[in-house]
Amino acid sequence: MKVFLKRGKILFLVMVMLCSVILSAGCGFKDIDKRIFIVAIGLDYTKNDTKPYRVILKLAIPSGTAKDSTGPRYTYLTKESATLAEAVRILKTHIDKELDFGQAKMIVLGENLLHRDMEKDIDFFLRRRDIQFISWMAIGRPTAEKVLKTEPSSEMAGSNALFNIFSGIGTESGYIVTTYLFDFRRRLLEPGMDAIVPIIETNKKKTKFIINKAVVFKDHKEKVELTADQTKDYNTLSGNAEKVDVKVKKKGLDFALSVDTVKVKYKILTPANKTPVLKMDVKMEGIVEESKDRLPPSHMDTYSKYASELSKKRLTAFLKMLQKNQVDPLGFGLRYQATHLHTRDTYAEWKQIYPHLKFDVSVKTTVKSVGTVE
Repeated sequence: MKVFLKRGKILFLVMVMLCSVILSAGCGFKDIDKRIFIVAIGLDYTKNDTKPYRVILKLAIPSGTAKDSTGPRYTYLTKESATLAEAVRILKTHIDKELDFGQAKMIVLGENLLHRDMEKDIDFFLRRRDIQFISWMAIGRPTAEKVLKTEPSSEMAGSNALFNIFSGIGTESGYIVTTYLFDFRRRLLEPGMDAIVPIIETNKKKTKFIINKAVVFKDHKEKVELTADQTKDYNTLSGNAEKVDVKVKKKGLDFALSVDTVKVKYKILTPANKTPVLKMDVKMEGIVEESKDRLPPSHMDTYSKYASELSKKRLTAFLKMLQKNQVDPLGFGLRYQATHLHTRDTYAEWKQIYPHLKFDVSVKTTVKSVGTVE
């Protein structure tokens, strides 16, 4: 009898605990038809001291099927406020559904925010637990609002063009830099590696995106913008480029090489009483994609040699440009600190070495084919 009573008490306690869990969960849970999903967040600077931030939320409008999506696919909420948190709280009063940040994979910062302390401006995105740390970061030119309100004609229902671009699922390009929120913050705080973020531009009609440039954060206020070719060189050396083009114009030859394999290795040498050297070995393989003249397959070694020489010259010039502007998006300083542990303040030592560093770049390019012409 005592055994049955004891079991009854245990069962009763278990039922009470289950009911309390279900009730507490029900208080915070909202059905999907009571939510509206934010797919992108924009932030612009208003130059107003009392309300310096302009927050733009891009909301997805749900539809039953792709055939039913003939109307607008997105709607937008905008608000100027002193803080981002206050703007979001007020925007909740502008709509009948709960704002859900769980699908917000894109954060666009207006170009006019570049002169401000970016670490403080992104604090909101880092503290909210419902914003993904793997959200993509980008700079919107001229403003984040114009970028978010651009809807390309190629954008299909149920998809987002920016998601396809930065995820690599859609387009693949050596000119596109991908930066995540967690990596952006890490680079802002980590000594020895500078943050780099892609720039999103739009045409006047707001019908297409142009993403082939990037900006490097030298410090909290000063920035260095990379051209399209320099952005491609960064992707080549960082190992982020899956497809890179190499233009070869030398000794009567004029052809374009499509590189599909890039391998980069480097080490920093600091011999005693000698100039420090960064020795870098780059290996590339590809095929001829276009040529102004006929290219006999028997001269493949010559094509490879010319491509190697021109690539070496271009990549060396890119490294010297970074050195001249005192920026380090490739993380050379971080590598130096990890491989030189003889002093406590290795970063201060690296800051003295970097301006005088000599670059010894070796490029070996292999042309595997001249294409399907021959």
